[in-house]
Amino acid sequence: MDKVKLDQKFEQIYDRTYTDIYKYILLKVSPKETAEDILQNTYFELYRKMLSGETILRPKHFLLTVAKRRVADHYRSAPDEESFDDNIAIVDERALEDLENDDSFLYEDIMRSLEQSDTTAYRIFYLHYACGHTLQKTAKLLGMTESTVKSKMYRTLSKLKKQLTEEDNYALFRRSR
Repeated sequence: MDKVKLDQKFEQIYDRTYTDIYKYILLKVSPKETAEDILQNTYFELYRKMLSGETILRPKHFLLTVAKRRVADHYRSAPDEESFDDNIAIVDERALEDLENDDSFLYEDIMRSLEQSDTTAYRIFYLHYACGHTLQKTAKLLGMTESTVKSKMYRTLSKLKKQLTEEDNYALFRRSR
């Protein structure tokens, strides 16, 4: 098959399968950029097979198989657990920006107060809210049971709520005026 016909055939396959393959990868992997890299490599593998002269009878099936393998490779190469200490200096800019734009209270003040008052609570809040980990993964990273993490988090939330409603001069966080 000449290069022009090969390119046309590839474009037809790409047009017919792109949406399904992209949706599959996007459901399995985040962030979007990583999913797009996997998608590109998946189609590149198809194109390379076509260039070598191989006949692919079911291109969508082939692409899904490649995508599944690449997604598995992505997770296999990613570390299973992130060390808390490795990420402690990273600020969740999006959450901070949302809180600052909300004009309710200062995210930095909450985290600073937690860090000074209770290191364990600070780590729980950081992993759960800033990093977006589930309670189960947060517990695993901290070497605690999930019920301990839940109770610590809810007690701390109650304490923060109480501090927020205290007299204005003593309130931990005040609404902007």
